[in-house]
Amino acid sequence: MNPVSIVTIKNKIPLYKGDEQANSIEVIELEEVGFELVANKTLYQIGDKAVYIQPDYCVSDIPLFESFIRPNGNESKSMLGKVEGLPRRIRAKKFTLSKEPNGDPVYSNGILLPLLEVENYCKNNKKGWHNSVHWINNSLYKELEITKYEEPEPVSKSGLRSGQTEGKFPEGLYKTDEENINNLWNHIEKKIGYPVILVGTEKVDGSSITIGVTPKIPEGFICSRNLRKKLTIKKVTGRRNKKWYEKLLFWTNPDLNLYTEVENDDDFVRYGKPYLDILLKNGSGNRILRGELNGGKLKGSGNKNNPASKEQPNIKLFGIDKVNEYNEAEKIPYRQFKLEADYLGFTTVKEVFNKEFNSKEELLTECNNYFKTNMIEGIVVRTLDSKFSAKVMNLEYDSKK
Repeated sequence: MNPVSIVTIKNKIPLYKGDEQANSIEVIELEEVGFELVANKTLYQIGDKAVYIQPDYCVSDIPLFESFIRPNGNESKSMLGKVEGLPRRIRAKKFTLSKEPNGDPVYSNGILLPLLEVENYCKNNKKGWHNSVHWINNSLYKELEITKYEEPEPVSKSGLRSGQTEGKFPEGLYKTDEENINNLWNHIEKKIGYPVILVGTEKVDGSSITIGVTPKIPEGFICSRNLRKKLTIKKVTGRRNKKWYEKLLFWTNPDLNLYTEVENDDDFVRYGKPYLDILLKNGSGNRILRGELNGGKLKGSGNKNNPASKEQPNIKLFGIDKVNEYNEAEKIPYRQFKLEADYLGFTTVKEVFNKEFNSKEELLTECNNYFKTNMIEGIVVRTLDSKFSAKVMNLEYDSKK
């Protein structure tokens, strides 16, 4: 689903503070997606159209988002998460109110704007504006300068970023970024069907790492979420004197440094290289490891509640891929992934459940009960064949990012 889309108000649910009903705000349910939001009671009616922006995206500093960035002119009161010190990131917001008297707290997930308000802004500020559903769903996120939140690329031990990367992500490999399950309930119901057996594993809050050996890259590779890393780099080990002909070319500035090829001290290479060595040693010529690099000073989303921050730096695998005849990466089935990871001695993410579910409500109850005693980022659910997967976010954790 697009990060910005037109949605329909499906339902309005009253909120309670203790056993008294709240006067001014309520929960809004949307027809097209499973996200819920808290909004002013007078703002929407059932059947109204609105523009919805998903969590984990960042808003731009334009008048349309002024009330979210600076409520009543005060940036410190913003409910948005900070990016480079500025409130920009859409995240879950916790409210100490409940859907029933004395119930559990609710969370507002995303940003909702009246469609007319967005249309008026675009008519006055954006050239080529078309108020059609198709145009909005496919172009509005660009017009409003909405961007996907990306975790900052960790700096290497030497403090350098430049010269550490080989280039772009290898061709044919997808970047790991699970879809939020709130966008996929219809897919589960209509394409997969209940009852369905799902495996749930902990979603580790770290930095995505990909390590692999493929027929096209037999020497192997290590990647962050977006970039392929150099396995070795040139390190300055001394200086040399100018050669006689360089002295004659006095207007030139030759490189007089002496270099030695050394292993890249980038965190991804430092912790990923032992995994790559095991793949090469075992003759795994068509395997791609997918995991999370976390622990120590590797901060992931930056959440202070991240349990991984108390661990030593490590990698936990959540999947293994192979490339097909078209050089495209495909996930291997879950049981095969576990068997191969165990055989090679790799640590995998913790399994939370492996069971049959008969409804959306059963799955959410299972996940939320686990979140009550485990402060983790979320749970990734997948079918046994690994052809379907999605993330169920822990909104309590997300609200603290």
